[in-house]
Amino acid sequence: MKEGAGQMSADQKTRVYHVVKFSDGSAYLFFNGCTWNCVYCVARSVSRWCLSLSQEKKSALSYGQTLTLNALLEMLVSNGVHTAFLGGEEPTYDPAIFAILKGLVAAGIKPWLITNGELINDRLISLLHGMTFSIKAITPSLHLALTGKDNAIVLANFKKYANPQTTVAETVLFPGLVDCNEIYMVAKFVEYVNPQLRLRVDLAVQAKQYADYLRTCVSKVKQAHKNTYYFEPVAKAEEPVVLFPKPVAGSWLNNVK
Repeated sequence: MKEGAGQMSADQKTRVYHVVKFSDGSAYLFFNGCTWNCVYCVARSVSRWCLSLSQEKKSALSYGQTLTLNALLEMLVSNGVHTAFLGGEEPTYDPAIFAILKGLVAAGIKPWLITNGELINDRLISLLHGMTFSIKAITPSLHLALTGKDNAIVLANFKKYANPQTTVAETVLFPGLVDCNEIYMVAKFVEYVNPQLRLRVDLAVQAKQYADYLRTCVSKVKQAHKNTYYFEPVAKAEEPVVLFPKPVAGSWLNNVK
């Protein structure tokens, strides 16, 4: 991510390939591309599309298109979006990230970044309304095995930029890969950085059958960091409106993902 990346014209491409809007006026922007290779990456191993969409709607979407900066901003403004969650793979990998953030702020849309934290910096942080900072693991060897990357920069960035007013720490419980003992270590690290920070423990999408283990784990983890929480699994999440790409009848897109 280059510092000069914000100097892009309105008709240049971003890495945003999928946008959905929820009934509360928020939108989720899905970015493609990442320098990490997480073994449980949802975008690469489960679905590139919003998981709240029905299989029928996913099957009508065609992957490969991305939005220009101008088209993205016009789409969000015309649909009355007030908050934009930037996620998918890794938004900060997009060379257009600064231009996107500046455009969102100028349009009165609050940007919330979901990130692995490796590429964030002062300039980027100054443009955010908030961020979800994902900590995959504390143990260096485990982090390397999970992501293909060392975690030294990530942990240093968390210490530098995590703010209780604007940051939610997040980690993923995946029995057999990332167990509760590792989650406990993440909680101790967050507590060390700032006891007021919130820590959300997510159950890996591929491990839905371990919901009871998630509850038990979070109860244990709260002993290390009381501001730890999780979301109860829901049988049917709200289905958002697809803003991009436009559905194509009879799409050839993989009918499984």
